This record gives sequence, structure tokens and C-alpha cells, in this order.
Amino acid sequence: MHVHERNAEKRRVNGLIAKSPMKVFGAFGDLGRRVFDDGALSKKQKELTALAIAVSQNCFD
Repeated sequence: MHVHERNAEKRRVNGLIAKSPMKVFGAFGDLGRRVFDDGALSKKQKELTALAIAVSQNCFD
């Protein structure tokens, strides 16, 4: 599967999830946004740390 096909599939699935009546998906998204809010570490520091971990674990999705 090519990158553009994988991205299109992710968008399709995310659209289905967004339409779901289950509240857990919205809560999970809210948690993700709150995790990256500025706090003891800046948003930029958190994003760079997450990127470094993803690269070190070969996780590019």
C-alpha cells in the first residue's frame, strides 16, 4: 500500500470514528491535545521528544 493510499484510508476511518456516538473517541482526542499543552515542558519539547521516540522505534505512522 502506498503512502497516499494509507493516508486516504486513515482519513476514511477517522471520519467514521468522528461520526460515532461513542464518547470515548472524543475523550481520547481531548486527552491527546491536553498532553501536548504547555506545562513543565513546552509543546515543542514534547513534540520533539515524541518524534525522537517514534524514529528510534521505527514508528512512522
